[in-house]
Amino acid sequence: MVGPFLFGTVLVALTVIEYDFMFGIGWRPVADPAGAWPSGLALGPYGALLVASFVVSGLMLALFAAGLHAGATGGSGSPVGPALLFVAGIAMALMGFRTDPIQRTGPRTIHGLVHDLAFVLFVCALLAAVFTLRRRFRAHPGWRPHANYTLATGMIAGSSLALQGAAYYLFIFTVLAWIEVSAIRLWRTRAGGPRPRRRR
Repeated sequence: MVGPFLFGTVLVALTVIEYDFMFGIGWRPVADPAGAWPSGLALGPYGALLVASFVVSGLMLALFAAGLHAGATGGSGSPVGPALLFVAGIAMALMGFRTDPIQRTGPRTIHGLVHDLAFVLFVCALLAAVFTLRRRFRAHPGWRPHANYTLATGMIAGSSLALQGAAYYLFIFTVLAWIEVSAIRLWRTRAGGPRPRRRR
């Protein structure tokens, strides 16, 4: 529950603080936001905050994936969806490697290549996880309503990437919102579950 809120807060704060810097490195917030945002924020004067946010939020997502497998749907169902979500979390943590500037004169750097490959892995693993988890949620009565929301998330997120441009912001928001809502639902499910009996 902390991860999406933390990452979203850092994104908004750094975008405001480094607004002029982002324009200087070629950010086009409407025509092509994904070209430099949000990864380009890591190149700014407060970029260490984004690097830390990528790593911490990615590890939190990986832990959430493990908790989702053990706690959602009573622990039953295919482990493929949570495993893909775990991979997405590790990929997000690897995005902590700083990207290369759009406007550069030299060749690509190793850390820039790692960042870009990690982003591709994150998107592919996350979308695959969402559609796979939808089937798992649908098979369990307590999580069946969440299956429709999960399906809608996958469709909106995938469509947003295909549309490109300013729709990229919708991708970020949709993904963060799904993780937050799913984490809250898991927490409420576990908190309201049966408690172990005390021995007398």
